[in-house]
Amino acid sequence: MKNRLFAFLLCLPILFSCGQSAYAESAYYTVAQVQDLCDGIVAYKERQTGAGSMQELIDGELTANAGTTAEFYAIAISQAGSYRWGNYERALKSYLNSHDIPSAASRLKYALALGAVGSDDGYIADTADEAIGGLGVMSLVFGLHLLNNGYSSSMYSLDGLIDELLSWQKDDGGWAVMGSFGDVDVTAMTLQALAPHVYSRGDVRSAIDAGLTLLSKRQLPSGGFKTMGAENSESAAQVLIALSALGIDAQTDPRFIKNGSTPLSVLLDYRCSDGSFAHTNTSNENATMEAYCALIAYLRMSRGQGSLYQLDRVGYLDPEPQNSPSGGGNSNPGSARQQGNGSNVGSDQSGDNPHSAGGSSSLGGTAENQNTSNNSRPTTATDAHGEPVTTVSGQDGTSAQSPSYGGFQPSATGDQRTIATADEGGRKGGYKPYAILGVLIAAGGACLVLYLLKKRGKKHYIAVAAITAAGVLFILLTNFESPDTYSRTPQQDGDLTVTLSIRCDTITDREKVNRYIPDDGIFLDNAEITLSDGATAYDALLIAVKEHAIPMDNRGAQDAAYIAGLGYLYEFDYGELSGWMYRVNGTFPDVGCQSYHLSDGDKIEWLYTTDIGKDLKETD
Repeated sequence: MKNRLFAFLLCLPILFSCGQSAYAESAYYTVAQVQDLCDGIVAYKERQTGAGSMQELIDGELTANAGTTAEFYAIAISQAGSYRWGNYERALKSYLNSHDIPSAASRLKYALALGAVGSDDGYIADTADEAIGGLGVMSLVFGLHLLNNGYSSSMYSLDGLIDELLSWQKDDGGWAVMGSFGDVDVTAMTLQALAPHVYSRGDVRSAIDAGLTLLSKRQLPSGGFKTMGAENSESAAQVLIALSALGIDAQTDPRFIKNGSTPLSVLLDYRCSDGSFAHTNTSNENATMEAYCALIAYLRMSRGQGSLYQLDRVGYLDPEPQNSPSGGGNSNPGSARQQGNGSNVGSDQSGDNPHSAGGSSSLGGTAENQNTSNNSRPTTATDAHGEPVTTVSGQDGTSAQSPSYGGFQPSATGDQRTIATADEGGRKGGYKPYAILGVLIAAGGACLVLYLLKKRGKKHYIAVAAITAAGVLFILLTNFESPDTYSRTPQQDGDLTVTLSIRCDTITDREKVNRYIPDDGIFLDNAEITLSDGATAYDALLIAVKEHAIPMDNRGAQDAAYIAGLGYLYEFDYGELSGWMYRVNGTFPDVGCQSYHLSDGDKIEWLYTTDIGKDLKETD
């Protein structure tokens, strides 16, 4: 019995680990290996949802989550093969009919999803006419994706939209939602939209070259990329999608190889043991989705099948999806969100209906559907426009792809993002489900230990149940705000003296969402703070909220603070574009607050915006 208990305890770290996968070595990954990684994500989703095939995943999980979390998976799978999308399309249209979608970028995303699954619903045309350019650079990016796929807009011609997007390019060659410096993620996503025009317009090609230079400079010595001061998987995924859209092999292009690591190898460092992917340390659904899209984008580039956002529309809308055979799912989908050469990716070699019996439920396709074997790489390939790319020798002695243009010298610089969507955590009281889960897990562990120790009297288990119920009740009846608020307090004795304010002036003429918002919009006015040398803007905020008893909700990852709430005023309380931003000496920094190192005399302001910063002005 002791040996059994020891073995059980020894297995726990393995069961709950989410570390590096076997693929996460600095090496060249073959098409077959990348395919296996895609299959791993599919297997993870099927286990997670209880689906037995791709069609079941579509009709079940994706349909149930239409309008919330399903869209990029829907786009990806539709690019992979011919599936029935009637249930999903109806669910998404129902969601759109019953919800007011104020965000232009979100509307464009829904329009792309509808187009990808073969819908001709009027929502697509209406969105192209009304939403493009309605929410800054991201609505231009998603709008260009729509126009790249043959849709038209009364607001922009194709060339006019490209001109507008080029006008957003920063002096450093990148793009950003706001600020003076390019952002890695926004730059990569912009390049994805511009990619189909790299050879048709010289100014686009020059802009893309400058954007690639920025991405190469921002690549870290580890081979990865930072957002909000922390290296993460999603940034690597977006860069991989952009390079693949341009026909650039991220594994062989010298601009994107740092100390033997590439965007692909770094992305795989975040692969968890269950096949999912982490944002930084733990499994994360958004990170898994973006990793899947990036891996499929790389597969499409390797096979010469076009870029991610050029839609194939090989799916179909069945009139009676509820009667569809459950064993169909053949799939072999070897693509991700978008592509554009009309190839029927996902069909078997004979070109038969991919719903035929015996097909695999692979989101990425099988090795039989590839132009390469498990031990070889393609010797010829084309970029997103069908142009041939040159080849260079790879590590396994076969040819590898290299861009047909370029030549940029990498260097190093910083990264930034001030306000972004939090990927984990909840609003006030959001810790409770996790706390309750922890109590239940502890109770289950206690019961298991009692069982293994042969203490099987009812009184033992009743005691465990009583303690568990008391713990759950305690959690439900209490409300601890912002558990991470005061987790770290820097030294206050030092060489720097700064002032810090927390204000929400932008909402003083609006109805209050809660009684804690001050009438004058000032939570804190020019409080003087002393810090040690090397302290950051986040350090100053920690001291201020502690000394003045101001609740703070930090939902960021380690070393990447994301301030979702201050003084019980939260992001999205005043619309989808609302949230907290910070300013130092009248200027909005282009790095996260944990990465901004202060100087003596700095004036720090935390300001609430209702329009993603447009209602806040930089000052002298």
